[in-house]
Amino acid sequence: MPMFQSNRLILSAGTLVNATFSERVTAANKAGFDAISLFPQQYLHARRKENLTADTMREILSELDVALDEVDPLLDWFSLQATRSEKLMMEMAQALGARSVNAAAAFVSDRSFDEIVDCYGRLCERVAKYGLRADLEFLPWTGVSNLTTALKVIEQADQPNAGVMFDFWHFFNSGEDLDVLRKLSAEQAARITSLQLNDVPRTISPLTGGQNWQYIKDMMQSMVDSIRVLGWDAFLNTALKARYPHPDAQKMMKDALCSRVFPGCGDMPVVEVLSILHDKGVQPAIGIEVFNLEHHAMSSIEVAQRAMQEYRKVLTD
Repeated sequence: MPMFQSNRLILSAGTLVNATFSERVTAANKAGFDAISLFPQQYLHARRKENLTADTMREILSELDVALDEVDPLLDWFSLQATRSEKLMMEMAQALGARSVNAAAAFVSDRSFDEIVDCYGRLCERVAKYGLRADLEFLPWTGVSNLTTALKVIEQADQPNAGVMFDFWHFFNSGEDLDVLRKLSAEQAARITSLQLNDVPRTISPLTGGQNWQYIKDMMQSMVDSIRVLGWDAFLNTALKARYPHPDAQKMMKDALCSRVFPGCGDMPVVEVLSILHDKGVQPAIGIEVFNLEHHAMSSIEVAQRAMQEYRKVLTD
């Protein structure tokens, strides 16, 4: 039997960055996904630009038998109280029935480890009131740079709804090897609650002139979206304090947003990682998250079907 045969399969928001809500849900349905994830700016776009109410979004999900699994990413979670963006994401989660919120460690590098643990623990307590799990995503260029550190945060926070978001791109760029996975205890393995599946080419080709221009436009739009989600003051405060200890942080971030490939289409041991996690008893929700500029030229359904096709190949490899 293939690995992870019955696990919930998610068409991740990052795979279809610019799709409308209806296009996203339709693509997930046509390709055979169980669920989607959603960025907060995509939710706001659906409300303000597509003129969809939360009731209408729920109807679209229900009619096409697709769930919203996770809201992603919460970036300013290191606060004593819920921020504007956290409140928005709790609204999304409650309105559309999400199971988890992804807390990305993008802006924690000006914080001590103890502060990160405390803030994450408080976040878990806040989102538990909404029946949600808080998945902590490690990012190689930040203060929570790898799986080992993320698991330490979770262990010390000691919250029942704490989990790890295991993104394959970030793992393969974190400097950790497969032995880290082979040495996981049963308790640690159980804390890996979500996967974001993708692959990394051994050599990443430079962007063309057109792709560089597309990347610049995407970054400008991302800044505008961040201001809408976080609020102007929070955006400035968060952005100005951002520190990235990794010497190649800017390149790593650019590659992560432009050059991921579908699982099995790169050069990393994706199948072996999945096999180890499966043998360890990990039972995650599985998202296919492939940020790639080439998707701009493809239809949403085409991208989703390709994602499913490559995922199925990997499972039966």
